[in-house]
Amino acid sequence: MFDNRNLKLDLCALGLLATVIFSGLALVSYDPADPLPSLVEPLDRLYQPDILVHPTHTIPHNICGKWGALLADLMLNLLGLGSYYLVFSLGVLDLLLLRRQSTDSIVLRTFGWLASLVGLTALAATLVPGLSPGPVIGSGGYLGALVATLLEIHFALTGSVILAVSLTLGGVLLCTDYTLLELARKTVLLAIHWGPHRRAKAVTENESVAFDTLATAESDFTLLNDDVAAADMAISSLDSGHRKVRNKRKLRARLRKDARKSDGEHNGQEPTARQSGGPESSKEASKTGPPLRIRQRRERSERDEVIERLNEAVQSDAPQQYELPDIKLLSESDDICFEEQEQEVRRNARTLEKTFADFGFKVKVVEIETGPVIAQYEVQLEAGLRLSKITGLADDLAIALRVPSVRIVAPIPGKNTVGIEVPNETRQIVRLRDVMEEVDGRVNKMRIPIFLGKDVSGNPLTVDLSTLPHLLIAGRTGTGKSVCLNAIISSILMTRQPDEVRMLMIDPKMVELCGYGRLPHLMHPVVTDMRKAEAILAWAVDKMEERYALLAQAGVRHITSYNQLGKEELQKRLAAESGEAEDIPEHLPFIVIVADEIADLMMTAGKEVEQHIIRLAQKSRAVGIHLILATQKPTVDVITGLIKSNLPARISFQVASRTDSRVVLDEMGAEKLLGNGDMLFLWPGTSNMLRGQGTYLSDDEINAVVERSSQHRQEFVDELVNLKVEEADGEDRGPLKKRDDLYESAVDIVVREGRGSCSLLQRALGVGYGRAARLIDFMAEDNIVGPYAGSQAREVMISLAEWETMQGETTSDDDTAATDRSNQIPLPDEESFDDTLEPELREIRGLTRASDTDDSDDALDPAGAAANRSVAGTADEEWETEEEADEEWETEEEDGEEWETEEEADEEWETEEEADEEWETEE
Repeated sequence: MFDNRNLKLDLCALGLLATVIFSGLALVSYDPADPLPSLVEPLDRLYQPDILVHPTHTIPHNICGKWGALLADLMLNLLGLGSYYLVFSLGVLDLLLLRRQSTDSIVLRTFGWLASLVGLTALAATLVPGLSPGPVIGSGGYLGALVATLLEIHFALTGSVILAVSLTLGGVLLCTDYTLLELARKTVLLAIHWGPHRRAKAVTENESVAFDTLATAESDFTLLNDDVAAADMAISSLDSGHRKVRNKRKLRARLRKDARKSDGEHNGQEPTARQSGGPESSKEASKTGPPLRIRQRRERSERDEVIERLNEAVQSDAPQQYELPDIKLLSESDDICFEEQEQEVRRNARTLEKTFADFGFKVKVVEIETGPVIAQYEVQLEAGLRLSKITGLADDLAIALRVPSVRIVAPIPGKNTVGIEVPNETRQIVRLRDVMEEVDGRVNKMRIPIFLGKDVSGNPLTVDLSTLPHLLIAGRTGTGKSVCLNAIISSILMTRQPDEVRMLMIDPKMVELCGYGRLPHLMHPVVTDMRKAEAILAWAVDKMEERYALLAQAGVRHITSYNQLGKEELQKRLAAESGEAEDIPEHLPFIVIVADEIADLMMTAGKEVEQHIIRLAQKSRAVGIHLILATQKPTVDVITGLIKSNLPARISFQVASRTDSRVVLDEMGAEKLLGNGDMLFLWPGTSNMLRGQGTYLSDDEINAVVERSSQHRQEFVDELVNLKVEEADGEDRGPLKKRDDLYESAVDIVVREGRGSCSLLQRALGVGYGRAARLIDFMAEDNIVGPYAGSQAREVMISLAEWETMQGETTSDDDTAATDRSNQIPLPDEESFDDTLEPELREIRGLTRASDTDDSDDALDPAGAAANRSVAGTADEEWETEEEADEEWETEEEDGEEWETEEEADEEWETEEEADEEWETEE
């Protein structure tokens, strides 16, 4: 079935092409002496030209016959040299019809063409009055003569020429897409290239000239080409220096649609262009121009209105004595040329299609969305093409497009297309002010709004921290992590007063967050001591439990519901007495804890910090406590599995490797980011990554916001200020850490014996291997014993006197008494140590043998027997009763399960003699 619309366009183009060719040939072969037929018979009789003055031919010499001669005569008499401009314009129009390339602003372009035609005829009549052949009224025809005469009467010759040139150029600018500078550039280039082409043609036509003449001509041609390149570079430099935003018509994204569709393709979808501050327009696109969306800034008047509304919104709920910082303290972003951006992305779209074609894949770019840094090209695949074949071409596409990296989103969520994210040649800085202007109506709907930046479509990327409810930020040094933290803190300062949001800041590097030390939002000065930071996190856990108890008593589930009750309702629900009513908080502010580098926290007290972070991340959302954690070391020992599972909202800037990207986002991609604010945002509850450009804040902007906020008095929490560092661990441990009830006894034995051995502790204390090994590891952490030495015993690093000094500093009264009792244990010499303690240990562990307690042994060694009785008495004091020993080791059967059988125990330690040989003896 034929397409009627395409058929009509083809017929119109064919008819217009015939008209252009006919009129062009008629003008070229025009002869004033050709006889002209009259369209009206009576006029033909009246018109009898004088053959002496105007000689005529008997037969027309015009190659298009008498009608061609008549058409040329009419055009030249009416327009003069403007006739050739008319034919040229008709040719351009025919070319547009053949390419199915429609244009917008038809009326404006037509007016511009008419103005250029009038100006050109007037210019021809003024400057070259006798250039046109034939008995006509000058080179500009009747139209040119009329306009030139009127101009000369009022403006003289010089003014007429200036006005005629201005009218011609102005009309050309209106009917084309070129600026004045580009038009001049193309004219100069055309003139420069004309010489080399003619020189090359002359050389070709004279191939029989001597070799030296030909070489000279080629040398001249090379020099001219060099001149052309130099002229191109100079004009490009001038163009780039003076290129500005085009007229308002060019600021809009012009969309063109291919009217010629292949048979069987009827999608029926009209492309749309979304523009800020105006309605969406649907226009036809060219064959190489898919629908393009460029988000542009609002006009100045509209932005001023938005600023006023935003200031009124954020100041409406603020107390009288507090004034939020004005948005005018923030800087605006620079204007960019959207036409250049449009040309760039369309060129990249053609390159993408060509690159895929080179690999044998037929794809089509169906839509383009441009952001401040990244442009996303939606590609539609041909039927039967696997998605895996496309995703492996990222590096090849990057080479073809001459960009650092290309990211492929396959598929785009909710669509049947593949997204290809390509960096823009010109990057736009995203300012905090621009993002706040875009979301002016949604600020009051958020509890803690934070402005992160813009996505690949140019839409503002704004989230409510209370819905996340915690945020993890990771990225290598210099990629925008600290700038993102500054933007988040500034977002809170610009929109929330201190009684709404309080903050705690932890800054191990002592440079990033210390500038915020004067804020009234702070509950405690910026923490730089990691031991104090651990105590702060422990306090936050206690505060969370306290708030949960308060919410439970009030019968509400969320901090927002609690704040809406009011003082009277709270007293009623809590049934508080008059004396206790004053202690009930009427309003609970949100608490935001910002930690710039959690790697230092994990290195100082890893397990304690991890436990605090996990507990807060799991439970603190309902009571209004939120975490923002940042790190430049995204490794598994810093971002542990439990921390990551409880922080579903994550932002990753550029990282060093794929492994780091998996640690942060659970998938690859962050290693291919561009840096300088380019980020991937993982929305909580989903696995889809959202790419965006982070908000940038200069130091001057930050200082201005902080200076305005710091005009109000700070109110620190006394409980936090007076918090002791030792409270992070729950007790003052001093230089020696008490990790086990038998730790000091074990150290005493090791120091006195001069060797750190698990076997020694097992025999002396009656403990299992696991507990003895842990005791040895604790001693290594406290530098009491040396590092692991294989099968040899560890070296003891301190003397007995040093140990007694440490013991006196760290033990309490009860521990001192227990140590005194342990010191009463007579330690035999090395030769009799194992024989002395072995029977008692076997009795405790249920491994006593009859041969080991034979009376003959006591008779042979009376001193050993006395030592045995002394050790037995001391062991009774240590364990008090046999039942307590059973409780320590649970039951004899459980101990038997540990060693299973006596034979297995013997196999474990082989024999008593082999153990003695392994650990040597004093002999």
